[in-house]
Amino acid sequence: MDRIERHDVLNAAMLAIILMGMTLTMLFGARGLLDATTGDDAESVEVLASGTDDRAADTDRPADSTTTVTSSTSTTAPTTTTSAPTTTVDVAHPPGEVLTRVGNGAERGGVAGEGTNILAAAGYATLSAKNAETIDVSTAYYLPGYSKDAELVAQLLSVQPGNIFPMPANPGMPVGDAMVVAVLGRDTPYGN
Repeated sequence: MDRIERHDVLNAAMLAIILMGMTLTMLFGARGLLDATTGDDAESVEVLASGTDDRAADTDRPADSTTTVTSSTSTTAPTTTTSAPTTTVDVAHPPGEVLTRVGNGAERGGVAGEGTNILAAAGYATLSAKNAETIDVSTAYYLPGYSKDAELVAQLLSVQPGNIFPMPANPGMPVGDAMVVAVLGRDTPYGN
């Protein structure tokens, strides 16, 4: 685990401990409030709830009298369920697990092929190079969870960091199953 993940795990554990302590405090506090308002001890509360008295017979009562419970009140402490906030940290995957595709949007030969070879040499899984709509500025696109991978691919292909975006419905070329797509435009140093 990297440092951020350990920190998140420790924060979640601390939050869980605090929440458990608060819950126990609320439960015991509610029981104390019940005892204080009724003037009964815990044993008397159980007697009221069950309707029976397991204590020794009261000597002040005649033997033939019966006790009738006409109403009972049950009090339950409120419970609160809180889950720790989750943080999704987008991490770079191993290159072999990231399927990439490079498109030629530069209107000159060899651009997408050269970009594909660069990614393959860096260990990325690659789909075949494709022609793309002509663009002036090279751009990289990524599927959710692959933004860090797109940053690395962009760096390898000389795509400026400000030109990395979530995958649009139509990036101007076939995407296939690619997780990261780079469309190399007229500004690319690659090709003939």
